[in-house]
Amino acid sequence: MTGFRNRALSVGIAMAVASALAVGCDDAADSLEGRRGPGGRSSSGASGSGDPNDPNNPNNPGNALSPEEAAFRAVEGDLMNVCGKTCHDTGKYTPTPPVFLEGPDPYKSIKSHPGIVVRDVYASALLTKGPHAGPAVSYDGAFEKKVVAWLEAESLAIQSIPQPTTPPTTLKQGANDIDLTPACVGGLTGVHLKFEAALVGTMLSLSKITLVAPAGQDVHILQPRFVRVLAAPKDDGSTEVADPADSFSNSDQTIPGGQETGLAPGSVLFSNASWRPFDFAKDKIRIEVAKLEPGKVSVIADAAKCKNVQGFVQNVLPSMRGGGGFNLNCSNGNCHGNAAIGNLNLAQADNALICQQVLGKLNQANIGQSQIVTKPTGGNHGGGQLTDGNGWRALFVNNAAVFF
Repeated sequence: MTGFRNRALSVGIAMAVASALAVGCDDAADSLEGRRGPGGRSSSGASGSGDPNDPNNPNNPGNALSPEEAAFRAVEGDLMNVCGKTCHDTGKYTPTPPVFLEGPDPYKSIKSHPGIVVRDVYASALLTKGPHAGPAVSYDGAFEKKVVAWLEAESLAIQSIPQPTTPPTTLKQGANDIDLTPACVGGLTGVHLKFEAALVGTMLSLSKITLVAPAGQDVHILQPRFVRVLAAPKDDGSTEVADPADSFSNSDQTIPGGQETGLAPGSVLFSNASWRPFDFAKDKIRIEVAKLEPGKVSVIADAAKCKNVQGFVQNVLPSMRGGGGFNLNCSNGNCHGNAAIGNLNLAQADNALICQQVLGKLNQANIGQSQIVTKPTGGNHGGGQLTDGNGWRALFVNNAAVFF
């Protein structure tokens, strides 16, 4: 590990090492941009002075590091050596990699980069990324152990932050409807969670889980989590037990306003011993969420369709296939026939599809300047040039009603 850390590798050698060892970290590696000073901070960012009066000295009692930052500083040098090196610190490698160790403070950079510092340690992009142009974290056991220790500290910090939640609620066997408004942010109200509750032996089972969005407002929900609120404290004094399996950790949905939509995975069986036996009369649950906020459903518009396919077949298609006196047969097999150059196949039997393809090449706001109109009269049309450009233009302009 020491030899790897102290060598200045060229991009070519880095890729050779990645290939030979079948290991990697995230896209390339070269010179180490910043070394850690005596205080443990990167010299490319915050001061690492050992002066106890220096406000940037992490040993200064007034500037004590959090456990998670201390864990990062312990592995920072290795991360810079393995994943930095003009790759993930400056992004100078080609192709440009994600920059998550950028100065002046790599810690702030990596914390703000999506997918690295997450609640589920082993879902971190640092651990899931395999060999590529640089080594994977797993290529060195000692290095991987330090990275995991840091990510675990970050995970604990995330879990210690109270998340938006509903108040404890008593469930009933059968249909349940819980108002999630107390867990909403951004002024969102009127969101409901519905499900069927039952006991399977002594285990709580929820099925047909749906989220109801208020009328006129799309709703984004991320990672809801069920928490069991105990009727009496446990021996250790705890009064709650979060779902150990975090069954909805992959849930990330946007529900259209006014609709009731299934919440993935749709059902859950709380089989862990810490949830058994569940007692409807005594136990309660609350639901906390990573996010429950106003959202926006992405609407993919249907492709425009020809208004009058029969009119296209009668008035336009024959001229495109060589009629009409234009001396241009666009359905030639080596062009817009079987080869379908430019996604236009005039030789096929599906006239509706042909009309659709032509429609996609027309500019409704200015049909006369559409590419399908101007290209055959220009100088770079491999299928030949039209001498009657005005007539060709009129073919589409005068028949606009068959398309739109």
